[in-house]
Amino acid sequence: MDIQSNMNIQSNVGTYVGETELRSIGHRQSQNVRSRPDPRTKYLGFTSSQWPFLYVLVGNWIFALAFFFGAKFVWRWAPTEWSNPGDKLALVFQCAAFALLPAVVGICLVAAQRLDPKMWVGRAAKPNSALDINTRFILNTFEQFTAYLVAIAVVALHTPVEGARALPILTMLFVLGRILFWIGYHKSSYLRAFGFGITFYPTVAVYIWFTLLVLFGIRIPLF
Repeated sequence: MDIQSNMNIQSNVGTYVGETELRSIGHRQSQNVRSRPDPRTKYLGFTSSQWPFLYVLVGNWIFALAFFFGAKFVWRWAPTEWSNPGDKLALVFQCAAFALLPAVVGICLVAAQRLDPKMWVGRAAKPNSALDINTRFILNTFEQFTAYLVAIAVVALHTPVEGARALPILTMLFVLGRILFWIGYHKSSYLRAFGFGITFYPTVAVYIWFTLLVLFGIRIPLF
């Protein structure tokens, strides 16, 4: 067998092996594609990418209820003064001051970050930079704080002294939710959603409680 024939055989063998490897890789890739669920596929009206956030939503309510009722049965406290609206509003603003602490820390951090030229594109914060994320966190916190402040004021003005414990408990949930939301904004969309939920949904529960009380005369005891 001459050299040219030997080279042709080696070339054919190499081509065959290469084609075999390519078919094998293509087969594995097609299997992976088939085993990976299509994110557009809907189950009970929700896509596979939406279901994890639904689990987070359910977890929000379970955690918030467990936290509230756990504190209700473990923590025994009542304000010394609760006889007039002034006493009640004093506690409201004390709780509100604690609730705003994450936003105050965020403002201090943003003030320092604004001095870093790497955080800017022209006169705007670089998209998805730490400066941009922290600024959005501050804005969202003040939006949530408005609804929270009205909610705890409503609770204070319409509950007896034993219900006053609800205010600091709701404040704890608010602060914890803001911290998790802030961390999640930087690290994980699921943690961000969870933090948003335990900030917002307890406030929603208070508005439902107030609506039942004022419009239908149904008083659900908080404590």
